[in-house]
Amino acid sequence: MIRKAKTITASAIAAVLLTLVLASVAAVSEAASVRGERITLIVPNSAGGLMARYARMIAPYIARHAQADEVRVRIMTGGGNIRGTNYLWYAEPDGTTIGFTSIPSLILAQLSGSEAVQFDTTKLVYLGRAATEPRVLVVGTHSGIESADDLKRLDRPFIYPSQGTDEDFYSMVVLARALGMELKLIMGYDGNADTAMAVIRGDGDGQITSWRASRGVIEAGDEHPVVTLGTERYADYPDVPTATEVALPESRDAVQAIANMLDMHRGFFGPPGLDAQATGELRAAIAAAFEDPELIAESERQRLPLIPSDGEAEQAKIQQITEASAVIVPILGAALERIR
Repeated sequence: MIRKAKTITASAIAAVLLTLVLASVAAVSEAASVRGERITLIVPNSAGGLMARYARMIAPYIARHAQADEVRVRIMTGGGNIRGTNYLWYAEPDGTTIGFTSIPSLILAQLSGSEAVQFDTTKLVYLGRAATEPRVLVVGTHSGIESADDLKRLDRPFIYPSQGTDEDFYSMVVLARALGMELKLIMGYDGNADTAMAVIRGDGDGQITSWRASRGVIEAGDEHPVVTLGTERYADYPDVPTATEVALPESRDAVQAIANMLDMHRGFFGPPGLDAQATGELRAAIAAAFEDPELIAESERQRLPLIPSDGEAEQAKIQQITEASAVIVPILGAALERIR
């Protein structure tokens, strides 16, 4: 009887353990769905910038198509998009915390060997791109610079005000090398509007920004474009050359790598190991949001154009870009050493 009692007890324990395991699996499965959940959307950019405006515009439509309770935008500015991305890197991979920012700035920060980076862009899960915008180097009227040829002939350092180690910072570093000019980096500015004012006042020579963000100051005559960082000339300013056109021959591969990266611009992403069910739901919801007539109308009203790409396509790009960008690693590393 004693032996039988022990056998029964062991069986009962095994049954209880099995029940607990099955309950745990069910709980994880339920948590992996974002339906009915509150999703936090981390935006590691300035609160008043275009990235935050895009995020706030799109968030309700992601919630709608994901059948989530809410998608709440949380601004986490700092370190050229690094602070908020570091936070997301350690988030629970259940789909309730995702990010939205400039993907190129994350790639470039990692490739540069920045000590602040705690994430690996090849392990993030990409959920879709909202838009991409060609970048442009604009200069102020006080700079005395009128063209790309003037940049090459500049007999002094080009003064560049920067908001941090974002994609514009790294793009300027590579562009300066490609044009054979010396660069003086001035750090600590707060967003695009702040760097634009520095250029207009004459505290800096120029800035890299999007064509859309710079249109107003260009049309006002406070700044003018000299080089576009797209793969082709910008249609509205066909006389402005691309960086690959004006780069020194030995630097053209590096400039082309930057242009390719910038194509990924405004993207959604999740932490490493993001649950497959949550990934599928979020990718589908983001893709559906971009086809929602109400969001399309809202983007036109706010003049925030949508040029979407699906999550799987963006995931495929990341490894290709990272591998192709090895040529720029020494350039980026040297730039970081200068500002430490």
